[in-house]
Amino acid sequence: MKLERALSIIGLDRLPKDEAELNAVYRELAKKLHPDAGGSEAAFQELGEAVEYLKRALLLLNQRVQTKTRTEDALARKRAILREQMLRRRAEEDRLRNQQAQKWTIGLVVVLAVAGLWFMAQPKINHWMIERNRVERMAEVIRLDNQRTYTIEWTYNGKRFEKDINGRFIDGSWIVGPAGMPMLPGAKFVVAFNAENPNYYELLDQYIHTETAEIYFAMTKQTLANYMGTLDGDPDVVCLYWALLDEYGVDGIAHLHFRELPMRKNWSHNERTFNALAESSRFKELYRSCRLP
Repeated sequence: MKLERALSIIGLDRLPKDEAELNAVYRELAKKLHPDAGGSEAAFQELGEAVEYLKRALLLLNQRVQTKTRTEDALARKRAILREQMLRRRAEEDRLRNQQAQKWTIGLVVVLAVAGLWFMAQPKINHWMIERNRVERMAEVIRLDNQRTYTIEWTYNGKRFEKDINGRFIDGSWIVGPAGMPMLPGAKFVVAFNAENPNYYELLDQYIHTETAEIYFAMTKQTLANYMGTLDGDPDVVCLYWALLDEYGVDGIAHLHFRELPMRKNWSHNERTFNALAESSRFKELYRSCRLP
């Protein structure tokens, strides 16, 4: 007997959910097809065969379902184990990476700290070494190597010393030294150094040669004349320039030279710093003394 035939005998188009449903259908049909109830022996027997066939089919189906469920449960457990193992591996890898990153971070912090301490201590060490056997000479700027570096040269005990110094590049035109004025070939400044080891040196560009002062005057006289509202050849301009140089040094002249620059182009010498200088009482005294008839 085939499944379709068995289902048609009991009047169903699908397998019952379980044996209880099948028995309920069987009881209803048995009342009608039983020989004692007027049914035929053949029909009743066929009904019994169909029910037995369907019971075996239900049993086989249930076995397959249980087998599938057990297989799925086993796969689920295996997947859970594999997932747990994978998470443990990832956690271990993350821990190792974090440890490595922490070591690199600590190492970087140490290196930066040492570099920072050296950066802060180096000028003091340099100055200390200079003071152990200090000598001063007039050095000359012999060349501008690029947008930041200028080279100075001086002579001591018949030996010639040449050093490269990093300056600041201002307004796309000027390489300036510590005091803020442009470095120019031929400009002369005082350099202090250790007589035994000239590698320890510092350029004192606030102390300039008179020839360099004259060069700076040629650079700034027009700016100063504009500020005073006169001609650059006016004696008042000459007077105020040398008064500023004597009173404030090269730094004061740098305020004047870069007086029209905004702060973003030159943070240390700009229009604000010059205006602050011009508002000081001492500057006003110098200005009035040079404008007296």
